[in-house]
Amino acid sequence: MKNNNIPKVLGSYKDIFDENVRWGDTDGYNHVNNVSISRYFESARVNIIRNLESETYSFVIVNFNIHYIEQIFYPSKIKIGTSISNIGNKSITFDQGLFVENTCKATAKSILAYADIKESKAYKISEDIILQLNRLYGANDEI
Repeated sequence: MKNNNIPKVLGSYKDIFDENVRWGDTDGYNHVNNVSISRYFESARVNIIRNLESETYSFVIVNFNIHYIEQIFYPSKIKIGTSISNIGNKSITFDQGLFVENTCKATAKSILAYADIKESKAYKISEDIILQLNRLYGANDEI
């Protein structure tokens, strides 16, 4: 899975999530570690999907790929842009960019399956959820 065509301009994304680098996200040189970057992307995704899940159905990550472009340091205010580049019958694909002062520091692509939690298997996404996701977070034609 390549991240080459993921936008590196914040304004290209449908959703912008604000986050702050915490002291505990860094190593001894104030450099943000890779696990923290993964968590920033996760927070932005969860912000979008949390209201679409139920006790029976949830989105579960099945593939996640990060392209690290530049280092991030403490303290920094970051913005994570998110758009959905594909909505299938049983999964959605997120494209994300992480920005500090409008400079893209990392991009990520992730695939989440819609799953029946008790049966542990993928399930068809309802038409209502598909329409809502497309309307709110679908990718721009300009991307």
